[in-house]
Amino acid sequence: MTPRQLLDAAAHLLAQPTPSMRRCWQRGCACLTRVALETALEQYWDRVAPSVNGRPMRHQLLALPAFADSDTAAAARTAWYGLSRAMHHHAYELAPTIAELDGWLRDVTLLIPQLETASTKRSA
Repeated sequence: MTPRQLLDAAAHLLAQPTPSMRRCWQRGCACLTRVALETALEQYWDRVAPSVNGRPMRHQLLALPAFADSDTAAAARTAWYGLSRAMHHHAYELAPTIAELDGWLRDVTLLIPQLETASTKRSA
């Protein structure tokens, strides 16, 4: 699936959670949004720095400011860490709120076109 298709699925799940996912739809939405971001980053690295692609996501996020502008790198880092935290279920934590999910979905939706059109700092 493309990042946009994943975001569409996440938006649909956020707007209309299915009864079969009554206790896990929030984490499902966070997972779809994070996978969309990771897929967009994979496509970005394929285009800009193929040697970075396939590395652990934390390493990719650390390398991103060297290749993209600082705002794009900060938005990607903030969204990925928030979504990662939201995806993991702990008995003592509440699921992410609709407002949090909507914010991450909006942030990643804005970030993907930036990654698609971004060039490297070095070639700029």
